[in-house]
This record gives sequence, C-alpha cells and structure tokens, in this order.
Amino acid sequence: MSSRTDLSTDVSSDARAERGVSHRGTRADESALSVKNPTREEVFQTVFDLGEQDVRTYDAVVEVTGATTSELSDRLDRDRSNVNRSLKRLRETGLVTRGRRLLDEGGHVYQYYVDKERSEDPVAHAIDRWRSAALDAVAPE
Repeated sequence: MSSRTDLSTDVSSDARAERGVSHRGTRADESALSVKNPTREEVFQTVFDLGEQDVRTYDAVVEVTGATTSELSDRLDRDRSNVNRSLKRLRETGLVTRGRRLLDEGGHVYQYYVDKERSEDPVAHAIDRWRSAALDAVAPE
C-alpha cells in the first residue's frame, strides 16, 4: 500500500478548478514542464508489461467476447501457440478471464472474456496503483 496520499481525490472538482487543477490532477499553468504523452501501447507496456501482440490480443477479446483461442488466432492471423501465450499473460494481469465450455461431442474449449460487469475499470485501477508506486519510487527518502 502506498504511503503517498493523492490529494486530487480528496478535493472537490470545484476546489480543483479554483486552484487551477484539472480532473487529472495537473495544473493548468504547468506548461513549463515538458511531459511526453504516452501512447496506448506504451501505457500497456509500462503498467502491465505487455507487448504489442498482447495488446492486439486484448483488443480482440474485447471485440469478440467469449472467443476461443482458435477463433482469436484466426482473427489475429497468428499461430495459436502465440495467441495462447498472450492470453496467459493477459490472465496473469487480470485483464482477461476464461471460462470452460463443454462440447456436445465431448471435451471442452476455453472462452476468453473481459469482465465488463466490474464496478471499477480494471485498467484505470491498475494505472492508479502504478502511478502511486511510481511516485513512491521517485520520492526522496
């Protein structure tokens, strides 16, 4: 747990506007600081340690909820073993879950999902946790 307090969440939006702070916690007059805006892929790489193919697989699961590895492999035009590795990494991060579907002819397949029923966006929550850890990492001791 972080020892740093995020003051922007403790202050109302009216108070932040009064102080010149936007909803993302940056000051309106901070143009003197040069900060590179990350790409979506850079955020997934930095926060979740995912590569480009993992992000493409995540996007495919979002688009085709309940898809199997084989279906995702066809959609992404990638080998099933590579898609399976990406799915494993996505499950380890908690971005994707899987369910087992029994087949009429016997056996089963795994289907992959992004949990859209969560009350909190898992990506936003993970980015907030990463931000807190990053601030702790650069704080003077």
